[in-house]
Amino acid sequence: MKETPGRPEEPRQPAGQWSDVADAGTDLTWGVGAVSSRLGVAASTLRTWERRYGIGPSHRTHGGHRRYTERDITRVELVRRMVSRGVSAQDAARVARHLDRDDLASALRGETGHTAQVETDDLLDSLLAAATASDETRMKQLVTGVLESSSVLEAWRDVLSPTLSRLTQEATRGNLERDALTLALRAVLDALLEVRGPSAPPAQGGLKPQVLLATFTEESQALPFVAWAAALAQADVVLRVIGPDIGPREVLDLAWRLSPSVVVLWNAPGDSAGIVRHHVENGGRAAFIRATPGWPDELRIRYGTEAPEVAADVGTAVRKVLDRVR
Repeated sequence: MKETPGRPEEPRQPAGQWSDVADAGTDLTWGVGAVSSRLGVAASTLRTWERRYGIGPSHRTHGGHRRYTERDITRVELVRRMVSRGVSAQDAARVARHLDRDDLASALRGETGHTAQVETDDLLDSLLAAATASDETRMKQLVTGVLESSSVLEAWRDVLSPTLSRLTQEATRGNLERDALTLALRAVLDALLEVRGPSAPPAQGGLKPQVLLATFTEESQALPFVAWAAALAQADVVLRVIGPDIGPREVLDLAWRLSPSVVVLWNAPGDSAGIVRHHVENGGRAAFIRATPGWPDELRIRYGTEAPEVAADVGTAVRKVLDRVR
């Protein structure tokens, strides 16, 4: 593991803060080599984290050898996990140092909010740095990591959407090349499409799609729509995704044939309202949702034919579909 360059070293832990290993009582204590093997962290990295950030053994033998207790190891493991997800070692250590035993255990189970803001901020900074350097591999690793460690909705709300907004702002200000922004957008798109997987054909294993998602815009220009679909797929909703080379009447024909519970039209042309009305007036049972990109909101949604257009986010859009499907 590489340490973040340019970080000032914190002063070495004063000797008075060490406890004699005998004070550990019945707790088992571990040497640096044993902790290195147990956690898969190089001994040199353990010594660096101890020296720079105060994360390390709290006990020493009479001979001066460092000894880790289980709580010490838990702190190191938390730092290791956070660093592997893109958080700087300094910030990860700052979080770990201020958690007590119960909070440390909860953090390792992913049940605490103590690390959320730090992780979000550092992931954003890490993605920005990767985009600025046009480091496609690093961007893919970061985006894939956050999607593997949380649900699509959480990842989109807490990390991906704020990150893309920040990157767009930086590009608008001239602080980021447009090609770098495009690279970042592609990394997020590809990761979301992988979560979504292939859309269901008209019939798969006897199942017809519960939701028909139609986009009239290239998916690379419709990331909230892609996140919407990925979150639904993660919720085990059977999907059929079509577009953008399709017209509203073709979507209507599919709606009659497939009988989904919900039809979503993303950025549909102006005549889509009349087609939705025709479907409803002729006994169609599908619920139609028309959605468009929104600013500063993620999207704007119109339910049915007469409801007013309202601002929404991806989470709201997902819940609206799930309410109908289930």
